[in-house]
Amino acid sequence: MFDALRIHGTAASIVWGYHTAARLSTWSIARVQGQWTLRATIATAEPFMLRRSSLLFTAPHEGARKGQWAWGIVSIQLGGRSLIARLGPPEQ
Repeated sequence: MFDALRIHGTAASIVWGYHTAARLSTWSIARVQGQWTLRATIATAEPFMLRRSSLLFTAPHEGARKGQWAWGIVSIQLGGRSLIARLGPPEQ
């Protein structure tokens, strides 16, 4: 299911525990051949926190039930104001 899904938006965050490691101004997630990949533009970041383990990507959504999407970050690559991250499965 959803083998070629793509979603995008604005105003997302990467969190480490209760701390905001980065605020993202734009982002897109694609699932290709079972692998979720995040590409984003960083608005603000705390470099120390972005190097920690157990990071979580979160983004609000306004579907039938308002809430947020969340994915655990498996690995992250930073390049100036952009990032690419490999994500685990969506969290509930």
